[in-house]
Amino acid sequence: MFSRLDHDIPAVLFPKDWAESLKQILLNIYGDKCLKDDKTFEVYGFSYPNEVLMIVSYVGLDKNVLPLTLSVSADLTSETKTNEIQNDMFDFVGVFFDEYFAKTEHSDEDEIFEEFVLDWDEVEFNQKNFFVKINRENIALTMAADALLGE
Repeated sequence: MFSRLDHDIPAVLFPKDWAESLKQILLNIYGDKCLKDDKTFEVYGFSYPNEVLMIVSYVGLDKNVLPLTLSVSADLTSETKTNEIQNDMFDFVGVFFDEYFAKTEHSDEDEIFEEFVLDWDEVEFNQKNFFVKINRENIALTMAADALLGE
């Protein structure tokens, strides 16, 4: 569904308390911007045998507003330290949103964020390889549709 790699088994979703704690960290850091933009964050984590995926969406409280969705994927091997990878992924999310808010705060109000990455792009961060996608997908809506379709 959201993964970069093909998998024969469905993803294991990270616990809701994990996602909620990361959301609270983002709200603590970017709360003023969220209030100004009338938006919030949604955080999702998916684990597969050979891939971990973190998705963070900056979504409008008005569900008709298109979100900004950042997907970060990493390969998992038997040597991977999962907590370390998750922490680095979340640090990457923080750097991304620092840059995003810096650009949008200092740009013309008519200027629209256009730095989307629709196909997975490999980046190095903290001496690790990650794969990144930036788009407008509404993850909650996609998950709800998949649930209705039985996927």
